[in-house]
Amino acid sequence: MGWTLEQLRTLAALADGGTMAAAATELGYTPGAVSQQMTALAAAAGRPLLVRVGRRVELTDDGQLLLAGAREVLAADERARSALAAPRADRRAVVTLGVFGSAASAGFGPTTALLRERAPWVDVRAVEVDVERALEAVVPGPGRSPLDVSLGLDHPDSPSPPVAGVAVVPLLEEQYAVVGAVGSLPTGTEALRAALNEADWVLPPLDTAFGRAARTACARAGVAPLVRHTVTDTAVSLALAESGAGLTLATPLMLALRPTRCDTAPVPDPSGGAQRRVVALVRATAAQREAVRLVLDALHDTFSRLRP
Repeated sequence: MGWTLEQLRTLAALADGGTMAAAATELGYTPGAVSQQMTALAAAAGRPLLVRVGRRVELTDDGQLLLAGAREVLAADERARSALAAPRADRRAVVTLGVFGSAASAGFGPTTALLRERAPWVDVRAVEVDVERALEAVVPGPGRSPLDVSLGLDHPDSPSPPVAGVAVVPLLEEQYAVVGAVGSLPTGTEALRAALNEADWVLPPLDTAFGRAARTACARAGVAPLVRHTVTDTAVSLALAESGAGLTLATPLMLALRPTRCDTAPVPDPSGGAQRRVVALVRATAAQREAVRLVLDALHDTFSRLRP
């Protein structure tokens, strides 16, 4: 049915005024224009809407039924217009942000604090995402609503393929360090490398980006890690390392997630390639929203302060 807001508004004015002339006066039309609007509305509805009684008109049963819906539509239209006309301070724009453990711990609070100062009308709502599925979180799919922005990870040693329509915004680059129980990491590059080859390890599975990147970093450093414990959760990995169950890799953000008494040492890789990048993933269409751009700016400034 192809009726318009103006036709529905004419129907309501006619019901309130009772005559074509009264409706025309209320709307600023001519009586002929009111008649044309109602003829078009009846054609769109596919059934008679009015009955003439002298100069007055009354609504048919179908006209009354359509009127009830028309008033709801017109009220919703008025609320939308009022919302757009309101001062910026009175508006609310919701931005959904996918987060994962270490990045959320370090970045969510400062980001929302910046937004409260800069744009208090922007309401950021966090949604936990599996960091391995951060890209999926911002891409529309059957049966799911995409997030506006998601924090994710980019591993140079295990890069993700680009996805059309999704921008990757770099936020922070971190170096991995070897983490082990107190006294488990000797000094000196060769002594450390020998210890890393002899020790048990706690690493993520090989079918994860971090798992692949960790093993590539170890191989480049001349280390073949003996993976005894397969763990994806950062806090669990650090707890196992602290207990002496094995060595693991972690970045400053990961170490900040859980207080630990572990020793740390740089990965003995002369290329310095053992690293990860915290990124923001955003659809190109979502990035056109002012509120989303403000969130991206706040994320950028927050993580800039965390850079060494």
